[in-house]
Order: sequence, then C-alpha cells, then structure tokens
Amino acid sequence: MRADALEHRRRLIEAAAHVFASHGPDTPLQAVIEEAGCGRGTLYRHFADRAELIMAVVEGEIEDALQTIETRAGDPALLVDALTCQSRAASIHFPLLCTVDEDRIQAFAERLRPRYERMLDLLLETARGCGQVDEGFTPDMLYMAIEMLGAARGSKAMPEDKAFALALRIVLDGVRQNPQGAHKSLSSFLKPGECREVDA
Repeated sequence: MRADALEHRRRLIEAAAHVFASHGPDTPLQAVIEEAGCGRGTLYRHFADRAELIMAVVEGEIEDALQTIETRAGDPALLVDALTCQSRAASIHFPLLCTVDEDRIQAFAERLRPRYERMLDLLLETARGCGQVDEGFTPDMLYMAIEMLGAARGSKAMPEDKAFALALRIVLDGVRQNPQGAHKSLSSFLKPGECREVDA
C-alpha cells in the first residue's frame, strides 16, 4: 500500500475510534469522514462497511496495547494502568462489536486471539514478577477482571470514575497479597491522589 493510502487509513481509524467512543457505534460515518479529513470514496476504498471499520479500530487498539505492555515489562505500575485502559476499551468496544454479525465476530476473535492472549500473558508475567498477584491467578481470571471493570464503568449508581475506582479496589484487594498472606491496601500500589474517594 502506498504511503498516502496508509496515512489515509490511519487517519480514518483514529477518527473512527474517537467518534465511536464519543458518540456510539451508530454515529453516521459522515462524522468519521469529516474528522479524518478524507472523502467518502477514500473511506470505502479502505473499509467495505461500518463493521469492517469497527473491527479495524478494535484491532488497532489491541496492537497498541500489546506494544505498550511489551515495552513496560517489569514496571510495577503496569497492572493498574493496563486494567484501567483495557476496561475502558472493553466498555467502548463491546457495544461496537455487538453491531457486527456473529459469524464475522467469531472469525475476527479467532484472528486476534493469539495477540490478545500474549498481551494477558505478558501482563501477568510482570504482575507476578512484582508480587502483585497470586501464582494461581490465570489469564482467564485477568480477562474476567477486565470485563467486570468495563461493566462497572457503565454503573448507574455513581459517576463512571468513582464506580471504576471502587471496582478496581475490589478486584485488586481480592488478588494482591503480601508475603504473610494478608491483603495489601490498594493505596500502596497507586500514585498519590489516585482513587482517594474509595480509599477511606
């Protein structure tokens, strides 16, 4: 693909990620076109339909997350940062992917599975190396934690940031233990000021 075509594709994906996250999966594609500064013909040269564009957005964000996690191996802050970012992505991507037909989603999921599993494995490797999770904490458990945290972001009971902070505390207090087996306080793993509203 020519350099200008690659640039157009990149701009369309970035614009779609922003537009869909801000306004939902049913937002008219004209909004994506306008934000990307491209024409309708350019959009359809790269993406046959809305579903293909949505899948490109999700795939690009998984690739970015994997690269970030690869470069931050051994970083004690990685677990909280990844849970924060991945739960936000889950809360945005699930409604997007629900608009794609089931057969295409299954094929898409199978294609992405190796990279997503590598991301989870690397994240757990760092978390275990930093003594942040029990040895028995598995990638499936980590995936479930991400899904639960993503669902918490949609809470009707409190603002998103507060709901996420409370859910994060519940998740981390459930998996993090000190060498004596007692649970560590979440506050010992966060930067000053983070989640203070639930640290009481």
